Amino acid sequence: MLWYIILIVAGLNIIAYASFREWKPIIWFITTTIVLMVFNASKTMVVLGGILAAALCKAMYMEGMTKKKDTMKDLHHILSGANLEGMKKQAKHLDKMVNHQKELFGMATQMAPMMKQATEMMKNLPEGFLEKAMQNFNNSKK
Repeated sequence: MLWYIILIVAGLNIIAYASFREWKPIIWFITTTIVLMVFNASKTMVVLGGILAAALCKAMYMEGMTKKKDTMKDLHHILSGANLEGMKKQAKHLDKMVNHQKELFGMATQMAPMMKQATEMMKNLPEGFLEKAMQNFNNSKK
């Protein structure tokens, strides 16, 4: 009965590790069970040892991930010449884009009086003038 419980626990652990794509504990489980099979005849102890080895591997791996990085090295990397050059290039492109937008805005403000005049002219045209002009234009193309 104990054998089946340990087997079910081992299977659930393997499924859990695989679902989170944690391959190191699975490799430790397999390696430990193979090594223990060579030295021990008890299947229960072999699988139990594999479960414990996988859990220990997972615990060590998680503790290693929680260590703080060296912030001075990160700061040095951020402030390195390559990153600063890239930032300078981006700033130059941004300046060009801002200048281009200013020019477009200036052109649009210069066109505003002309657009106002064109709108007034359109209001003064006789009823149906544009429709007739478009029909004549389309007929002349044929």
